[in-house]
Amino acid sequence: MAKLYLDDSYLKECEAIVTKVVDAKFVELDQTIFYSQGGGQPSDSGKIVKENGEEARVVFAKAFGENISHQIEPEGILNEGEKVRCVLDWEKRHKHMRMHTCAHILAGVINKEIGALITGNQLGEEESRMDFNVPEFDKELLKTFEQKGNEIISRGLEITVSYEAREKALARPELFRLKDVLPKDIPMLRIVSIGDFDIQADGGTHVANTREIGKMKITNFKNKGAQNRRIYWTLSENTQ
Repeated sequence: MAKLYLDDSYLKECEAIVTKVVDAKFVELDQTIFYSQGGGQPSDSGKIVKENGEEARVVFAKAFGENISHQIEPEGILNEGEKVRCVLDWEKRHKHMRMHTCAHILAGVINKEIGALITGNQLGEEESRMDFNVPEFDKELLKTFEQKGNEIISRGLEITVSYEAREKALARPELFRLKDVLPKDIPMLRIVSIGDFDIQADGGTHVANTREIGKMKITNFKNKGAQNRRIYWTLSENTQ
């Protein structure tokens, strides 16, 4: 299955062929624009439109190996071999794109400031959170994280995507900000670069320029264990 969002996060529609239907509600396609839940980024939603105009709502997408299963409502209206049109819920996707690129910037700032790795994250449309490992933490650093993050965003850095063989990528520790989450069965790793500021192995969707993010605001902080800290943040409206 071709995952078109890996090379173009801005594709809002695509043509596809239904290759498999399970239990009348789980659908696989020969290619898709729907991001499947993973890496802290929620699943996309949208619709699949038949040639006769009948529509099935995509409520959830989940990866199983190299394939993505699309859960549809109502059940039973798509059949194997049908030609269909996929339409993305773009407003939701774009919010996740802005949040995801911001998460990379925030993770880069945290790593550069205190050397911490990210232990978990969950992106949302309105608020996101990130966990990082550090024994001692001064809350005043939160102001530094926010200020430096917004400075990076305001630079208007371009985001680019490239690919690198797994073994070669593993020799570059700077590519990995997340702790112990790299899948073991991927021979080629997708690399996301944010100008000259940050470079990470990543499979999610991103904006093309940091100015699309808007402005970040850290809204809350929690201690989640002896070495685990959690911060929450929101974004202003898109400024472009």
